[in-house]
Amino acid sequence: MINNIDVDGFVRERQDEIMQLVNSALNRAGDIVKEKVSSGEVEATIQDVLPLLLYEVLVTNTVSTLRLVAEMIDFKQAGTGNNRVGH
Repeated sequence: MINNIDVDGFVRERQDEIMQLVNSALNRAGDIVKEKVSSGEVEATIQDVLPLLLYEVLVTNTVSTLRLVAEMIDFKQAGTGNNRVGH
């Protein structure tokens, strides 16, 4: 059995939520970096801050993406029709 999920439709329906998640990830990462710089854990240089900032954004976005994918799969399983993953 091949499952079909309307990814584009799902993203369109949740565009505001996705934008909110991205903004939250960026704000969270910025707050963590600010805290670590303030406490002296890292220097306020691009070499020290950028890897930490990227790590925090990736972690938060990965968790958010997995949650959205789980919602997408649950949403499709609750519906009817062909269930093939695609765009």
